[in-house]
Amino acid sequence: MLTAPQEFQRGWRTLLACAIGNGFGLSGFAFYTFGVFVIPLVDAFGWTRGAVSTAASFLLLGTVFTAPIVGTIVDRFGAKRVGLVSMGLLALGYASLTQLGGGIAFFYAMWLMMSLVGGGTTPVVWTRAVNLWFDKGRGLALGLALAGSGLAGIVGPGIATALIERFGWQAGYLGISALILLIALPLIALLFNDNAPSRNQNEQVSEQVEEASSHPGMTFQESYKTVVFWKIAIGFFFISAIIAGLLINLVPLLIDRDMTAMAAAQIAGVLGFAVLFGRIGVGYLIDHFRAPLVAAIMFSATAIGCVLLTLDSAPTWVFLIAVITLGLSAAAEIDLVAYLVSRFFGLKAYGKIYGTQLSVFYLGAAVGPLAVGMSFDMFGSYTQVLYAAGAILVFGAIVIGGLGRPPEFNE
Repeated sequence: MLTAPQEFQRGWRTLLACAIGNGFGLSGFAFYTFGVFVIPLVDAFGWTRGAVSTAASFLLLGTVFTAPIVGTIVDRFGAKRVGLVSMGLLALGYASLTQLGGGIAFFYAMWLMMSLVGGGTTPVVWTRAVNLWFDKGRGLALGLALAGSGLAGIVGPGIATALIERFGWQAGYLGISALILLIALPLIALLFNDNAPSRNQNEQVSEQVEEASSHPGMTFQESYKTVVFWKIAIGFFFISAIIAGLLINLVPLLIDRDMTAMAAAQIAGVLGFAVLFGRIGVGYLIDHFRAPLVAAIMFSATAIGCVLLTLDSAPTWVFLIAVITLGLSAAAEIDLVAYLVSRFFGLKAYGKIYGTQLSVFYLGAAVGPLAVGMSFDMFGSYTQVLYAAGAILVFGAIVIGGLGRPPEFNE
């Protein structure tokens, strides 16, 4: 068996490609830059914040349907072709957003379309490859691969805001499209390897990704009959709803705390740092401590952060702490779903099981922005939803923290 350092020495190219794919995909730029377009679109077309935020629900709703399908396809045919084609179509979708008019129905339809064609840029593609390349260092490897979205969270809001303020909101969408076409696609094509290496250091790399049945673990039918399957699904449904709702509305929320648009974007950039380093840190922790316990601590800390965000005249550093806790949970959530699925159910049907869990996860994430936006339109404030968010995060921490130990699967 390889040690963790040996796994990283052998698989770093594919790991880097997965990080790039996740950063430029639906979980990266699309998600973390959405909020900076809210107010420019409100100003351009007269839509409400809640109406604009609802488009994020359409973005996430499409992945609810595509994730299990993409997972099944990746189990059978591998991830590289799926990722490349989907990434190219996502870039075209961004370019199409520059043609928006005053009808918000077209805005919703475009985000729904992008979620469907971009389904192959979600973590179900990238984590499949990581889990096959890494075992001893799987938690850290997943954290590094999914940290690509954290990097997108650092640079994305600033890039998009700069383009919007100088050239208009259309330039923001066009700039993201160009980054995908000129950076993400070439690097993924060059670095990504669809071959799953043997666990034995002395054996040749010959096992193909699509030979899913040769891997140990449960079938999909066996997995959904377990209590653990439903605990993961229910717990992360509520957690993803809260995290997605707050992230999508973070910039408007901070502007309501008397910050300028650029200052709010800079705080959102700090969120990206928290996601980036949080994913690496969480990955390390779940390799050395019980993953459910790590999850419970992270989500409880974010519940406290939600309360801090309700304060009216607090100094900036208080909001900064709150945003960091939010970033840590954003770092932990999707990484933990991938890790828990691989450990509790194995890799035999990983793509379909994880795709189904990701579908439930994204369903929650689709509900969250809609609920937060409607709450603001109803109350004229984010305070009420922040208190509710804290309570729901505590519930999620209890559900996920109560998972037992995973079974042992023989290679």
